[in-house]
Amino acid sequence: MKRTLPAKPIVRYFLILCAMAFSLFPVYWMVLTAFKRPQDWFAWPPIFFPQSLTLASFIGAGYNVYVTTSLADVAPYLRNSIVVGLATAALSTFISTLAAYSISRFRTGGINFVNWILSVRFLPPIAVAIPVFVLFHAFGLINTWSALIIIYLVFATSFSTWVLIAFFNDIPRELDEAALVEGAGPFQTFLRVILPLSLPGVAAVFTLSLLNAWSEFLFALVLTNNANAQTLPVYIGRYITGFQIAWGPISAAGIVSMLPVTILSFVMLRYVITGLTLGAVKG
Repeated sequence: MKRTLPAKPIVRYFLILCAMAFSLFPVYWMVLTAFKRPQDWFAWPPIFFPQSLTLASFIGAGYNVYVTTSLADVAPYLRNSIVVGLATAALSTFISTLAAYSISRFRTGGINFVNWILSVRFLPPIAVAIPVFVLFHAFGLINTWSALIIIYLVFATSFSTWVLIAFFNDIPRELDEAALVEGAGPFQTFLRVILPLSLPGVAAVFTLSLLNAWSEFLFALVLTNNANAQTLPVYIGRYITGFQIAWGPISAAGIVSMLPVTILSFVMLRYVITGLTLGAVKG
């Protein structure tokens, strides 16, 4: 007798495929546009399966727009994004890990300190963009990596601390007490007992901090003005001119910008899911 699949799994798989198609289509379209010929960017009806592909968008040749740079110029901006992103993620993770453990175990700052930390995330970045520019200009930090790292730390550290507090709260305090009985001090207990158990949460906040710094546009635009410190989002924005948008080059630059964080996300995916599930959700 021929077996048939139940209706519920079929509907479930169909909905999953629809969600995947909806989510991945912009990525497919971006990759496709990066390899299209310039005359195919604005074709109507849209060309979903082009007959010929080109590398013109990657080498800065063959498109009729008011953009003179090529993708070969992306190297300084990619370097800036990597340096700023990694420095922000590393410093934010280091500071927030120590702060979250202190708050979780010793109630540092009082009962309302956690809410105050999270309130920093409620502040719209545009509200402080001009005051931050004036302040950093006075200290000579405009167009430097330090300016971006400092302002990114303000937002990244608050969120990372909040996530890790919930994560440390889920680790039994009996482990701390057992370590103290064995003669370990608070710092040794944290370093040798608690930190290894909290690595999924630490990896999660490191990844999220890096992703936020990598994609941030407003402060990178306000606080930098050339390739010495400007990051990839600002570089990609130059393809949007007052005359038209260079869809091919902007898509090509988008691929270059997307690849590093996509690879990192796949590598850290297991830790991110575990960290957020055990920490932020249960807290």
